[in-house]
Amino acid sequence: MYDVREIHNADEWEQFVLAQPTTLFVQSPSYGKFYEAMGERYWIFGIYENETLVGGSLVLSVHARRGDFLYLPYGPILDYGDSAMMREFAGHLSQFAKKNHFDFIRISPFVDDTAESRGVVQLASFRPAPMHMLAETTWMLDLTPPEDTLLAAMGKNHRNLIRRCIKEGVRVEVKRDNASLTEFNSMHDATSKRHEFHRFSKEYIGKEFQVFSKNNTALIFHAYLPDGRLDSAAIVMYYGTMAAYRHAASLGQDKRLPTSYLLQWEAIREAKRRGMKWYNFWGIAPADASKHHPFAGITHFKRGFGGFQKDLLHCHDLPLSWKYWVNWMIESARRKKRRF
Repeated sequence: MYDVREIHNADEWEQFVLAQPTTLFVQSPSYGKFYEAMGERYWIFGIYENETLVGGSLVLSVHARRGDFLYLPYGPILDYGDSAMMREFAGHLSQFAKKNHFDFIRISPFVDDTAESRGVVQLASFRPAPMHMLAETTWMLDLTPPEDTLLAAMGKNHRNLIRRCIKEGVRVEVKRDNASLTEFNSMHDATSKRHEFHRFSKEYIGKEFQVFSKNNTALIFHAYLPDGRLDSAAIVMYYGTMAAYRHAASLGQDKRLPTSYLLQWEAIREAKRRGMKWYNFWGIAPADASKHHPFAGITHFKRGFGGFQKDLLHCHDLPLSWKYWVNWMIESARRKKRRF
């Protein structure tokens, strides 16, 4: 019924991704090139029905001491009401993984967490992973209303702080240079220590930015206090119909002027100027999370801009060798240590 095969024409896959209701930069060929720059490999596998591309995924290699695996970031993209499609795709990818000596396959689909979606992946022999790879409880904002409507839909405190920052001379600038990336990383170090979260490495952020900034997909936003001090920064991805709040840092040097509020509003306005449909604030803490959850502090900030919560299907694994269970034990311990 379905034919699964490797796609060698990156443009064919990119056109398919960009035609989806939610476009995901982590499924773009550029994300594969980023992983290549990190010393890994990538492939694109498509699902065809009567020679029409109807699904598939960017597939990344991940080599770690705990085991080697194939990873599908926010993939695969397919019809999660069609168990036959998922089984066909999983079967083909399993053969490829075994042939290339991978220990398991990990998927983290950008699909709502429902009984149906869970059933489809589990019928294809996937099991819940010990921890997530990408944000699974996300906060989304529909960008189609006018700016005045978006401001009115915000929390009153958010709206007032944005207006205060504007009135008192907070300045937000868009950057693309390496010096600004270095400044961001220094600030990100301080933020991760203050809020006690595990940050992405400087190499990871740097190479990701270098790949995506070439086609104007990644931008650095810097916010300055009225006296000229750099106070907050963010890296935002603009891809297809969706902007994604990818990395952030804040020093909070003036409690009266929390510059990150205006910075976020300017990033949203940039997405509107580009005609985008969605602003993805990335991860927030689940409703039942403890106050010690790594995202507890940032959740109130993100929710205040208006929008809605999107609960994604949990990351799932398809074990292929005994080494998977070594990985399972290590990641289970790591999840507890990181308080997720």
